[in-house]
Amino acid sequence: MDENRWLTDLKERADQTIFRDVQFTASMEERVRQRVRPRTGWMTGWKKLSLPGVVLIMGLLLWFGLPTKEEGQSAQQETQIPSLLPGGQIVEADLWKLSPSLSSIYGNQSFSYLGEKPVRIMTDQDGFYEGQTQRVIWLLNGEYAPEVEIAAYNTDGTRLALGSYEVMDPLYDADGHFPSGIVLPEPGKWKLEVRSGGKHLGQVFVEVKKGIAPANRQLVGPIIQQYLETESDQLGWLGKHREINVELLGVEAPDAAKRTVYAWVKITGSNSSALSAPMAFQIVYNGNDYRVTNFKMPEDGSNYQSSLQKLFPPKVLEQINNRSKAK
Repeated sequence: MDENRWLTDLKERADQTIFRDVQFTASMEERVRQRVRPRTGWMTGWKKLSLPGVVLIMGLLLWFGLPTKEEGQSAQQETQIPSLLPGGQIVEADLWKLSPSLSSIYGNQSFSYLGEKPVRIMTDQDGFYEGQTQRVIWLLNGEYAPEVEIAAYNTDGTRLALGSYEVMDPLYDADGHFPSGIVLPEPGKWKLEVRSGGKHLGQVFVEVKKGIAPANRQLVGPIIQQYLETESDQLGWLGKHREINVELLGVEAPDAAKRTVYAWVKITGSNSSALSAPMAFQIVYNGNDYRVTNFKMPEDGSNYQSSLQKLFPPKVLEQINNRSKAK
């Protein structure tokens, strides 16, 4: 039997064994040829005895010549390991985990709060919104000075001093408490920290949301609607009968007594008169209720863009520009 015929027969027999799914490449074939070529003389006489041995040789060549599944996976994993940290992956620790919202009962009264002793806060369930005052009651436990300081930090490293406060009597299960108003300017995670005698006492982590707080939306919407129905100095040309639509774009509430409200207003008046424009409203608490004290809108013509820049902050300008592009 010649060498080529013998190899063909060998492949056919291998296909009937566990090697049927293995691809027999040209390089593997040449290695088998080199292994059996010096013995072709006795192969013709002892082919029945030696053929299993040759199959075993071919199997070993295939076994050691092919990468195992585990080796392939290991090589793939190695390519995913960052060079900065050999043998592992970079994982950022979550140091700004939001404080849990919990409830407790004290003296048959239920109360809810954020955080854990020694520093907790009680606040509106809707939470914090960008640029709008949030009323907070602080609950303190443990040892602290008669006066404490509070500050806010965000994940970008911004620090805001929120003032000093005198700690008052116990409240619920807290040893002391004090109220405050807080305005956080940007959405995201913030740490509210209490310091006593220059030393860290504790902190609460909160989430500041984008947009307008539900309480502010409910407050200013009807006030603006009522004002636009009767305003005559600048809107008298629209007539007395007006259909009004107010789309709130933003609210700035630096304290409880003042609001600056940005809105897109559409008014359809008498005699087919109409107005559609962004407006900025000043709302002030006068001791009895909140009222609009003034409003402004951009000028017409060539001064329109420059007056927009003066009246509206960047976040509101972006909404106004998006409305213009959508038309």
